[in-house]
Amino acid sequence: MEKILIVEDDEMVRCGIEDVLKMRDWNTETASTFAEGMKKIKANKYMLYILDMKLPDGNGITLCREIRKKTCNPVLFLSAYDSEGYIVEGFEAGGDDYVIKPFRTFELLARIKSLLKRSAINQEEKRKIGIKSGEFVLNFERQCLIKNNIPIELTLTEYRILYCLIANSPQIISRSKLLEIIWDYNENYVDDNALSVYINRIRNKIGGDSEEVLIETKRGIGYMWTLKTEEVYEIISEKWN
Repeated sequence: MEKILIVEDDEMVRCGIEDVLKMRDWNTETASTFAEGMKKIKANKYMLYILDMKLPDGNGITLCREIRKKTCNPVLFLSAYDSEGYIVEGFEAGGDDYVIKPFRTFELLARIKSLLKRSAINQEEKRKIGIKSGEFVLNFERQCLIKNNIPIELTLTEYRILYCLIANSPQIISRSKLLEIIWDYNENYVDDNALSVYINRIRNKIGGDSEEVLIETKRGIGYMWTLKTEEVYEIISEKWN
């Protein structure tokens, strides 16, 4: 039987999830540290990975990146942090879902069932490497925006802003959410005027002279990426021993 891996340092949470899954006849393996989790990830393949974001000797983000080198099977993050920055970082690393602690058992089970159903219908191994939007491609691995096959030089903060806008299109992203993302990653306070400067710089870099409005300002609300988007995947071969 295929297994689910739970990497969680909190014994009560780890054992609680394991017991609930075993009651539903799902085979599980567990790890309580980053090192133990990494060892199991490298040695085995699981149909679902449940990863704690913060571990005593590492973090779930690094574990997720290791998983994404080898499989597209779903990754569910657990975290006590509900900050927008942490959530975005989890999805950027290749995560499929994110549950905030403390969580309700039935909610967790519903999310697990949904992810397992998605995993079952995947007939080929693939991983998401970017988002295509018009003449642009947002490349996750290189953390850059490519326009007509030519990379556009962006600072890390500019990339984070663009990622949030493009990945959530056509949703309007509030200025407060964008400020929170910038603040989380820079670990420094960024004021509202600085965000406006960043947006203008991005507009100039991606085509400020174009008649087409790529980043639309929603006055009093925030910003929206206007082009349609589609996810870009790369088919990968099995690398498991």
